[in-house]
Amino acid sequence: MRRNGHSLLEFAIAVSVFALLLAVLLDKLGFYQQRGEQVAVKALQINLRAALAGQVATLQARGREQEIAGLAGANPVQWLERPPAGYAGELSAAQAAGLAAGSWYFDPMLHQLVYVRSEQETGLNNAARNICFRVELLGMPSKIAHAETKPVQLTELELTEVNDCRTPPLSAATRR
Repeated sequence: MRRNGHSLLEFAIAVSVFALLLAVLLDKLGFYQQRGEQVAVKALQINLRAALAGQVATLQARGREQEIAGLAGANPVQWLERPPAGYAGELSAAQAAGLAAGSWYFDPMLHQLVYVRSEQETGLNNAARNICFRVELLGMPSKIAHAETKPVQLTELELTEVNDCRTPPLSAATRR
């Protein structure tokens, strides 16, 4: 004769299977959350590089090439139409200490745009807590060969990822 209820053993097996499926789901959810964070950071990096190129092109078109070097160390967010979600403004590292994961800020002392991420390790910046970017002057060739008009100095700038967010940028004299 069969009873209408389930035994305690059947209930324990069902709960165990459910817990196992939930653990797998949560693991995958964390993975996709990290991937989403990586994609968002890379997308903003692309937008910032395009904005930097736009600033350089504008200065060149206006004949103000001598001002291009002055863009090094600037806050690249100011060139965007609107700041990224979670942008807190220009803050020192001490002021930004309490920012939530997913926030952005520009450190004017270090001339770095900083993304505050969660404690989880990802491949973006060797498991550092923050990801930092800086507008850097890469080189300044002195003259264009065979220039018929006034010689022009070309300046190459790049938005670079900073390996160590805590160190101040190197000056142009120190790098040489």
